[in-house]
Amino acid sequence: MLKESFVASNPEEAYRLAIRKYGSIDNFKIIKATQYKNKDGSLVSEITIEVDEDTYKQSAGIDEEEALLEEINILKAKMARMKEVLTPKEKAPSQIRGVKELLISRGLNKKWVDLMLDPFLGTQVAEDKSLLLSFVLEEIEDSIKISKKTIPSRINIFVGPTGVGKTTTIAKITGWSVLKGVDPSKIALINLDNFRVGAYEQLGFYAKSMGVDYFCPQDEKELAEVIDSLAYKDLILIDTAGSSPYDVKKLLGTVEYCKSIESKEELSATLVISVTSKHSDLKDIYEHFSFLNIASVIATKFDETKNVGNLIAFLLESKLPVSFISNGQEVPIDIEIATKRRILEAFIGEIDE
Repeated sequence: MLKESFVASNPEEAYRLAIRKYGSIDNFKIIKATQYKNKDGSLVSEITIEVDEDTYKQSAGIDEEEALLEEINILKAKMARMKEVLTPKEKAPSQIRGVKELLISRGLNKKWVDLMLDPFLGTQVAEDKSLLLSFVLEEIEDSIKISKKTIPSRINIFVGPTGVGKTTTIAKITGWSVLKGVDPSKIALINLDNFRVGAYEQLGFYAKSMGVDYFCPQDEKELAEVIDSLAYKDLILIDTAGSSPYDVKKLLGTVEYCKSIESKEELSATLVISVTSKHSDLKDIYEHFSFLNIASVIATKFDETKNVGNLIAFLLESKLPVSFISNGQEVPIDIEIATKRRILEAFIGEIDE
């Protein structure tokens, strides 16, 4: 299978470009959707697809001779990589090898670990495990970002995959806000989850128990009308349908909901992720939702695992700030403001075991 990317000003147009080239969604598979800013600050949307070689060659008009040359070039590249692997290299000191293996086994990215520790090769520090670990932990502490504002905007939309606890997290943040002095009558919860059975009842129950208003708009137009009617609210929290990194239908639906708000109001998107997720899954999740210009991250299920290395690796790569940590199921108390110390203590306990 071959990969190809299509770039446009919005995800719908990028999708249309793929359809225009290959005729039907049946001829390719969407594997990634991202959004980023150009140098001039404008947003650009990109989707990446997988397509079989015959379909690609047919669409590109590649003849057999060109295809053969392409295969020869691919083979040459593979042989070069094999030669590089077979070339003997200087062995790293035992402590560096051990520390690297430990950190990578705890979820940190190998390239990042190599970048941190390779400069110590050939030095006295290379044989001191404690010093090496202290240096890495210091770099992690310097690199992790914490949100300056735990709740970025008046209107906040929460996105993330199914099962990470978005609805419960929103209820916890509502309760936390009330405990911090926000008048419940100045808070509104909005539910956009039209897919999950019982989603309305769950968030509605929390809203009623805490005395805050609750709305369930059925489409983008109704959402815009609800937002217009809530101009007097100090805080609006919006729940969305959870989706896998490859559920383009739900993603585009969330994008459309956001567009109906952004033209009128400042909107912040928060990505809710589970600490129990694999690093590769966290990367896919972020790429999937990056269309929405994520402002911060909330890490859930902190109480369900001792392995926070995957989370740290994701935060180092994405450079996203963390706002809250969710550490249990009880509403509203099982949530806390994220701190570097809290995350590092979990990781230090993990590598000391």
